[in-house]
Amino acid sequence: MPSFRLSHCALMLGTLTFTQYAQADHHTYRQHDAHVHGVVEMNLAQDGRELLLEITAPGADIVGFEHAPETPVQQQAVKEAMSRLKQPDTLLAFTPAAHCQLREAQVEETLTRDAHEDHDHAHHDHDSHGEHEHEHHGHDDHDEHGHERRAHDDHDEHDHKHHEAHQHGEFSAQYTFHCDHIEQLKTMQVHWFSHFPSSEKVTVQAVTDTRQNTAQLTPGQTVFTF
Repeated sequence: MPSFRLSHCALMLGTLTFTQYAQADHHTYRQHDAHVHGVVEMNLAQDGRELLLEITAPGADIVGFEHAPETPVQQQAVKEAMSRLKQPDTLLAFTPAAHCQLREAQVEETLTRDAHEDHDHAHHDHDSHGEHEHEHHGHDDHDEHGHERRAHDDHDEHDHKHHEAHQHGEFSAQYTFHCDHIEQLKTMQVHWFSHFPSSEKVTVQAVTDTRQNTAQLTPGQTVFTF
């Protein structure tokens, strides 16, 4: 199943992170790296003849913003980005002799998802607030004042959470490739920067049957060697 393969990929990459970066506190780095503008994470893991690839990128790198789209132009930008990310063959190329073919692509973004969740949450709070007011209509002025103050505090807290949710909107993609001759896999040519020029570097981590490898790609260095 796809979920099992992707979980296996995460487990293998977690091992890579621990063994190669424990002394450098790499866990802390990875927790924040996805939200650093210009930095993209690309993780790969071999599972037999399959190559599992995960990409996480800040919304600013992909569409130029990390909040919910507010105009038709921004909405179209998100739509086009999702379409482009669903075609990884245009974003990267493996060693031709390996004969790697895309089997599955899953792409998600949190810019619009967070907006929908916040809207639903706000609607629920509004309904609950109305019921609360109806049930306590007979309370004295002091209670009413306290209720209004609590409602105001809750509203401020909701706005704060809403604001933070849209500060870190990102895109994520998960791909599964089947390579007929995966033993021939030597390099991966990344065309990411030509499609998303706002990205400054791509941090690559890879686990294969023979080795573990990491690298940082830039617009001037776009080839990853396994």
